[in-house]
Amino acid sequence: MVRLIMTEKADGLNLEIVMAERKFLHDLSNQLVVAQGMGNFVNKFLQDNNSMDEKVVERMGKAQKAVDCIITLVKERRAVLHELSDD
Repeated sequence: MVRLIMTEKADGLNLEIVMAERKFLHDLSNQLVVAQGMGNFVNKFLQDNNSMDEKVVERMGKAQKAVDCIITLVKERRAVLHELSDD
């Protein structure tokens, strides 16, 4: 990862890097939201159908929490990048 000097605004090459990272995080975020939605669907299905092993349901819940945490981290990073690119 390229380390940017934190200034009020990114300029020149730094702005290009910031914009490229913003695009990457946007694309990553889209896929995470899909994973989150599908995980929520499967988790609810598993909870509603008692035919699954309790450990499987528990592991699915842990996976869901991990995806939620990753989404939060991506949102926080995107907010920083928006501030750097000033739009």
